[in-house]
Amino acid sequence: MSQVFTLITPEEKAFFAKRLADLCTEKQEKVMELMPAFEAVVLGSVLKLFRNRIRFNALYNFMLAKSAPQEDVAKLLSSGKGMPDYEAMYRFGEGMMGILLPDKKSAIATLLGGQLGAKSSTIIKGLTLSYALYGYRLKEFDYDALRDYKSFGEYYLPATGDFYTLAPAKIQVALVDVLVLKDVLKGDTFVFDEPFVAADDRPALNYKLIAGVIAGIILLSVGLFFALRNDGSEEVVDKEETDQIIPIDSLNKLNDSLTKAVVDSVKASNDSLVSLTWPEGKPFQVPKESLVVAFHAYVTDSTVVTPIELTCTELDFSDKTELLSSPKTYLFKQIASGMNKFKEVDVQVQVASEKGAIVAKEHAYVLKNRLVGEGLNQKRITVATLPNSSNNQIIFSFKKRSSLK
Repeated sequence: MSQVFTLITPEEKAFFAKRLADLCTEKQEKVMELMPAFEAVVLGSVLKLFRNRIRFNALYNFMLAKSAPQEDVAKLLSSGKGMPDYEAMYRFGEGMMGILLPDKKSAIATLLGGQLGAKSSTIIKGLTLSYALYGYRLKEFDYDALRDYKSFGEYYLPATGDFYTLAPAKIQVALVDVLVLKDVLKGDTFVFDEPFVAADDRPALNYKLIAGVIAGIILLSVGLFFALRNDGSEEVVDKEETDQIIPIDSLNKLNDSLTKAVVDSVKASNDSLVSLTWPEGKPFQVPKESLVVAFHAYVTDSTVVTPIELTCTELDFSDKTELLSSPKTYLFKQIASGMNKFKEVDVQVQVASEKGAIVAKEHAYVLKNRLVGEGLNQKRITVATLPNSSNNQIIFSFKKRSSLK
């Protein structure tokens, strides 16, 4: 990461400003004045992920599934005659904004337009293209920061002070309020202090985390408690700044679209798929060889009470990035859906890597993060490394708590 957070190089900013100015009939000097504000907004929304694991997982899923518009970015940031496909860049940028800046775009546009004297079209298009540029940078240059939640926090922590460097002085206070950044900018980052170890090696208590939960409980109103509670059978997880959490239904809509694309890609013929249904749910299709098929049979059969270990052959990790080579979103989505229907079931993610135990732990936490991102309570997921192995291996071990009685 550069000394000060930036989306593009100083030379490229001039090209960007010229393109945006022509696009919005704005003065190029005004666009150059707006660029640090755009970067401050992007950085501020990224810093919010320090306290929001669900949003991090949504970003991780999005970056796995979406390709950055490389050719269009190259045209945008050059003086060539070729015109970028702005619609493609808008779609990519809007996807990033939907995760990093939910429900804040209008407030940000009003603030920047009113205080910095720019057209609303310039602000909206500039922000959207800026988020597209950030997604491109994250995909092409900073992808390793997405390795896991802890790595992401540690990567962007040094840039916390850059927010005030980038944000114009007259909008700093208002921008902090709109983005709800006060706690983040204080430097309270205990959320990534969790040791990166297997479940059996974890300390019995995390007093800092307990204190945070207690504080959250005190701050949450009784009305919010009843609004979040469903049937009383699932533990309510108190979260700080709940307005900043991506609604699960919005996240599901995003993942539904990704699921369809994944299933379509593996669907060689109708014979290769099987249709399943969760209680009171809609039918869904997965490959017949999928781990989901055996998992579905296990949780829906009340006569089976012994634990089950299922070897997963659908997932593999990239040697270069140590991230999943392909999303396989349907697998994580249906495991989370099934476990949320059958709340007595817990899962342990067990991984072996030919690169050793440390890499195996990293892979296990990547898988756990994906399940958390699909709405599964992290307390129901443990991780472990398998004994030394010359082969890569992933096992999902499911256990019904009633079997322990």
